[in-house]
Amino acid sequence: MGGLVPTSHHRDVVQMRKNRSINEVMARRGTFGGEKKRGLASVALALLLAACATTPEVGWQARHAAGEALREAVRFAEEPLPDAWTDVPVTTVPVEINDPDLEAGTGALVYIGGFEIRSEFNRLHGLSDIRFVNSSDFVAISDEGLLVRGALRLDAQMRPTGLVDMAVRPLVDPDGAALIPKFLADAEGLALTDNRDLLVSFERDHRVWRYDYEGRWLGERAMPDYRFTENEGPEAIAADTDDRLWMAGEDGGLWLCHPEACEVVVQPPAVRPGDDDLRVTSMVRDPASDGLYVLQRAYHASRNANTIRISLWANPTGPHAQPDRILAEWTAPATVDNFEGIAAVRRPDGTVRLFILSDDNFNPNQRMLLLAFEVR
Repeated sequence: MGGLVPTSHHRDVVQMRKNRSINEVMARRGTFGGEKKRGLASVALALLLAACATTPEVGWQARHAAGEALREAVRFAEEPLPDAWTDVPVTTVPVEINDPDLEAGTGALVYIGGFEIRSEFNRLHGLSDIRFVNSSDFVAISDEGLLVRGALRLDAQMRPTGLVDMAVRPLVDPDGAALIPKFLADAEGLALTDNRDLLVSFERDHRVWRYDYEGRWLGERAMPDYRFTENEGPEAIAADTDDRLWMAGEDGGLWLCHPEACEVVVQPPAVRPGDDDLRVTSMVRDPASDGLYVLQRAYHASRNANTIRISLWANPTGPHAQPDRILAEWTAPATVDNFEGIAAVRRPDGTVRLFILSDDNFNPNQRMLLLAFEVR
């Protein structure tokens, strides 16, 4: 689609989205744009008090509500980031997988290392998908409307030990304005094309936008003829050959999208999956074949825990596309979190390395984790 110039139609659609989003947000807060911006502390305090008033229970539910309030405070009380790369400091803390099979490599995956990502930069949260350009350099997105890039620090055995050269910039609309309201900024899926264009899928306002590698807006991609629910949209996307794009919904369904239209490969289920059901959160093309590596997560609300599954769909275009090979599935006490991103790197020896990334949701009980596995 090349370097497209935003048309009047694109501008009208984006402005309509902005107006709808901002009006909804301000209506919920009982305030409109004429007010002067309040400081971060006062906004955070007001929202935290509201969270406590509506969620008086103690425990992880209340802490999650507090995290949501803090996220809203950061988004609306601070100025947008400049439309340029901003270096951000990060530290990493090693993480064990706590699963004997994954540690020993007795199955299809062997854990080779990983870490928690921490930063004093208060917007570096909510990482939702990741793609690697080579064995170390990567690009990622956050569901707070950020484009992130950096590189792995590797040891002598090429195992990941940390991050370097981390920088962020805002995802923008066709006019170059930063996406701020959650309704517009909720980026969930990321695909990297052969010419290094970035495709980003958003939920709430369901769409796929195309950017160049530096984050400049290039155009809009076709979407399936399907009504996604607000917060269960096009969660997972993966670039294929011939400018095609795989797309999966969090509630189910698989599509193969050409620039102009999408074809159904797997119909969404008639009944939405429940919390205990596995849902697709990310997928990436296998660099060694035409298959797809698929990441799924089930959230068990009754015990506040997750089940994680990584599988290979070797023939996704078949009439009954489904996992051909479940590589691994684990739950607590093994290391689990809100894993929403998967990436694949083909090594010089032909083996494949997988990375999974977790979204911390601004929640102090969740972590941003980047874990690496070798495929056997």
